[in-house]
Amino acid sequence: MSTVSVIIPAYNQGHFLAEAVNSVLAQTYPRVEVIVVDDGSTDDTAVVAHNFTDPRVQYVYKQNGGLSSARNEGLRHAQGQYISYLDSDDCFLPEKLAILVGEMDAHPAVGFVAGQAIPVDEHGRHVGKKFDTPLPTDAKQLLLGNPLHVGSVLVRRDWQDKVGFFDESLRSYEDWDMWLRLAQAGCQMRYVPQPVSLYRFHTAQMTRDGRQMTSATFAVLDKLFADPTLPPDWLALKDKAYSQAYLRKTAQSYRLRDYHTGQESLRQAVVLDPSLMADEGAALARHFAAWVELPKTSDKFTFLEDIYNHLPPELTPLQTRRKQELGRAAMQVAFEAYEKKEMAETRTAVRRALRYQPGWLANRGALSIFLRSHLST
Repeated sequence: MSTVSVIIPAYNQGHFLAEAVNSVLAQTYPRVEVIVVDDGSTDDTAVVAHNFTDPRVQYVYKQNGGLSSARNEGLRHAQGQYISYLDSDDCFLPEKLAILVGEMDAHPAVGFVAGQAIPVDEHGRHVGKKFDTPLPTDAKQLLLGNPLHVGSVLVRRDWQDKVGFFDESLRSYEDWDMWLRLAQAGCQMRYVPQPVSLYRFHTAQMTRDGRQMTSATFAVLDKLFADPTLPPDWLALKDKAYSQAYLRKTAQSYRLRDYHTGQESLRQAVVLDPSLMADEGAALARHFAAWVELPKTSDKFTFLEDIYNHLPPELTPLQTRRKQELGRAAMQVAFEAYEKKEMAETRTAVRRALRYQPGWLANRGALSIFLRSHLST
């Protein structure tokens, strides 16, 4: 049975660290070593780490250098034939390593396996939509965005050694950069349609810094497309890759209510990929609908309404979709609220849906929850 080295970079996350380490020690696959890399924390990270007496856990301290630097330090200490990563505020599900190692063992030519992630809040409650976008069958399609949670992957050590360390100049998306380097090097990848990790969203989380994430996504693409050895079929995706990056910037900007930046980014995305406006902007409407499902979106309907209320003037074809999309989104919120027995929110959402699409009155399900939510008062 091969050993899996699990690298946990930790920076001032002592209140989550014990749960993360325990989730590795509780794996049904027992051959693990846990490397906690304290990246210059000023909280009780060291105390929490030293409380573990299990010999499979080792603690490494280093001066603060960022996430990539901490992961790289962990790699220098790792002895396993497989490498897995776990941020200190996330957790593995109990079968994670058994599932992914099983895939590796069944497919010896594969060097990278990924599963799904379930988003949770700081209390462990499920939030948002499961991270279940599969790996693309064509590896170069990873240029269009990172569908993976870093805690949901497993890498063969020889492939990790082949592509080297994480890029310490990147402050975010260093994992996406790593997956792209593996793909470009010819690493075979597989996807397992099963949840294997918990991805925690909370107020102190780095991924809430939208501007940092936006800067990093362009830095990853700039670095890759500056490579003179990049294959022509990868180079052919340049405009579409940057278009998708501008769409991610658009989403971050609208979420921060920076409408001017959002409009400019949306314009750039459409210039680089005019197909986004085909069929009266059907592709863009799908992107907007996906954005509201992100765990960091607190008020789904208001977020979507803000987008449609602040579109660039030249994207008028999208306005023909406004009432339909907002009506559908409001009714989705209504059904979700009704399932949670939140009747006041149900009533509000149904009224919004009817304001945009009165035709919902003819929908028996919509009418039923509307009446029941009123009878509950």
